[in-house]
Amino acid sequence: MAGSIEVNAALYRKKAFTYVPPSPPTDLMESTSFTIDFASRKFIHIGLDSKDFSIVALILTSSRYVTLSYEFLRRIFSYMGHILSFILDIPEKYKRVIFCEDDLYKLSSMVYRGENVLVIEGKSQEGCRILLNRADLIILQYLEGVIFETVCRTGAYNHQLIIKQVRDYAYYLEEKFNQMQSPPVNLDEMITFIKKDHDYRLIQSDPVITKQIQLFAAAHVADLVLKLRSQNSHEVNHKYIITCRKNI
Repeated sequence: MAGSIEVNAALYRKKAFTYVPPSPPTDLMESTSFTIDFASRKFIHIGLDSKDFSIVALILTSSRYVTLSYEFLRRIFSYMGHILSFILDIPEKYKRVIFCEDDLYKLSSMVYRGENVLVIEGKSQEGCRILLNRADLIILQYLEGVIFETVCRTGAYNHQLIIKQVRDYAYYLEEKFNQMQSPPVNLDEMITFIKKDHDYRLIQSDPVITKQIQLFAAAHVADLVLKLRSQNSHEVNHKYIITCRKNI
């Protein structure tokens, strides 16, 4: 039996570990980046999620990432004193603390390379988690003020501006497609057209944001255009039916 355990242990040590990265994060629009630890490639980006234009924080490391809502980021800072007091304790191999948890995120601790670290996990996607050590957390605490200044500026100006430009662009495309002999007919064709469209940017006062919309939010715009076309088609059919009934 002892020999069997030794053989299995040797085989386990020889087994190569295969890293399976998570799917790439959603692109952020109007994002601002701050460095947590350049040597370890840890950064935090504050911006607008290109899927729904909500304000999020994307924390990147060399191999993993996690995207946090603005509300959960505030919770992390509210727990920072308690988190740091635990991280500074002498590491205990089997001790793990869960600081907070909800349906989307989990904030806990673990021992990694002989020190206590904070683990931030996203539950909506497999493999989205990061580790922050004591030095990382102190830097993050220093950045708290400037991070929330960025959040406020993004929410007060860029958020409303982008939503308006997305809506205006969708109306422009819906009208343009009606004038084309062979317009895009499905979501994929519309996304391709939007990313290559140059005409609209030439008439805009802020072409930089327009380009971000075209590159990062093309799927959102295309979906909105399809809804507009479906709505207009329904209205045309409804008016046609009413007209026919009047003529009967």
